[in-house]
Amino acid sequence: MTMLDEAKAISSEIVAWRRNLHKIPEIGLVLPQTAAFVKARLDEMGVSYTVFERHSGIVALIGNKCGKTIALRADMDGLRINEESEFEFRSQNSNMHACGHDAHTAILLGTAKLLKKHENELNGQVKLLFQPAEEGPGGALPMIEDGALENPKVDAILALHTDRKIHAVPCKNGDVFVKYGNSSAADDQVDIEIIGKSGHGAEPHRCIDPIAVSTLVVTAIQYIISREISPFSPCVITFGTMTGGQGAENIMSNKVELHGTIRNQDLDTRDFVFQRIEEVVKYITKAMRADYKVTFLNGYPPTKNDKDMVDSFLASAHKILPAEDIHISAQESMGGEDAGFFYQKVPGCFFRLYSPAPFADGEVYPAHSSRFVLDDSVLYRGTALFLQNVFDQLNA
Repeated sequence: MTMLDEAKAISSEIVAWRRNLHKIPEIGLVLPQTAAFVKARLDEMGVSYTVFERHSGIVALIGNKCGKTIALRADMDGLRINEESEFEFRSQNSNMHACGHDAHTAILLGTAKLLKKHENELNGQVKLLFQPAEEGPGGALPMIEDGALENPKVDAILALHTDRKIHAVPCKNGDVFVKYGNSSAADDQVDIEIIGKSGHGAEPHRCIDPIAVSTLVVTAIQYIISREISPFSPCVITFGTMTGGQGAENIMSNKVELHGTIRNQDLDTRDFVFQRIEEVVKYITKAMRADYKVTFLNGYPPTKNDKDMVDSFLASAHKILPAEDIHISAQESMGGEDAGFFYQKVPGCFFRLYSPAPFADGEVYPAHSSRFVLDDSVLYRGTALFLQNVFDQLNA
């Protein structure tokens, strides 16, 4: 049997694990139900693992101490979204797996089961990284700080994500996409507070209107993208929330809060954008007699694929999948992914498994939607790709 055959033979288990996880989505660094589920499955498989005090990360180890160590990473957390579906396995709480992390965890559990079965054939070790808080505040960095990449030291890493993007090439569920260079962008957040002077809306000359100042700030910041960044260096600044006022028509507020996200493919551009946002806010508020505070937080670096690791991944993928199911993507992604912290430490390959499915109304909704649905019948392919790559790298 090929790795694809073996993974397909346990597809029903992978699907069941994913659906059980889908019922109990949790957010943040501490995921007690999710972690308990993963540990119970690893215990059933006879796989040893390490847990941590300050977060719900789990590091499992399979193999023999005779060669390299390859890490495989899956994120486990959900999102604060109320699910709209009527599936039997729909979320049982106010959170939702609306990004596929339940699928990633199930794929890695399937990988654990088959790796344990073939443990004596491994010329090296495999670390399985079950990670919390990818959606925030970020679980990769705490796991690194707690030694997840050490003892034994990790030599390379693989990770995957379910995919539902619109691609330039024809594709079908179960296809795989991989990209040379950055698989995701640097993902940073910015909070801006514009501080004015409140008063009566009929007497604006006696006030400092933070709403008016905020509109100037948001507009001017977009000029950083259109007039100061090279069109060949992808960069996005989006303000998703503007909060100000007291719900009255005739009261000018004291302050306005802006919350936005910044995405960059290049770290030098990222530093420049931070500098320019600070300068734009500083001088516009000064010109308008207002004050300000700017805070940058929760930064994720780009997830940069190593060329040799992508070459190796493709060679392994071609052993188990038809050529028409394997795609090299040239499409830039401005999505964020804290796996980038792992990829800063060791060479890696991050790939995507195409698996969209329609909601009850027939429409395929994007990730982070309350109507997100995925096709879990193809998840075994993720397990097979992990397995084939691990065996090819360790037993070369």
